[in-house]
Amino acid sequence: MAKNIETDNPSASMGLDEIKSGITASGKDESTDNQQDGTSAGRKEAKSLKNGNKKFEENLAKYTGISEQGFAIWLPKEVKKKLEYIRLNAQRNIPLRSLAAAIIMTYIEENEADLNEL
Repeated sequence: MAKNIETDNPSASMGLDEIKSGITASGKDESTDNQQDGTSAGRKEAKSLKNGNKKFEENLAKYTGISEQGFAIWLPKEVKKKLEYIRLNAQRNIPLRSLAAAIIMTYIEENEADLNEL
């Protein structure tokens, strides 16, 4: 199977670490500027990213190798395709189900307070 697939998806050429950083980042361009300046806000953001990566790795380990059936959920095609691209470009073999569970649980853990307000 080919490692890189041509696509319009910008995350297709990204490594797993870059994608994890994108998941755990706040989405603000200022955070990367602050990190480069070495300000306290930049250090806090860098620490948050490091903690997010750690949580992601813990969740990935937790959900890899589970043999139970679980529950079926329906994902839009584009979401499943993005997960497949992440998996294909990863430096290691990650089961798709484990990757999806780790991404979802990391997001939930990091944003629990906001999600409780929905």
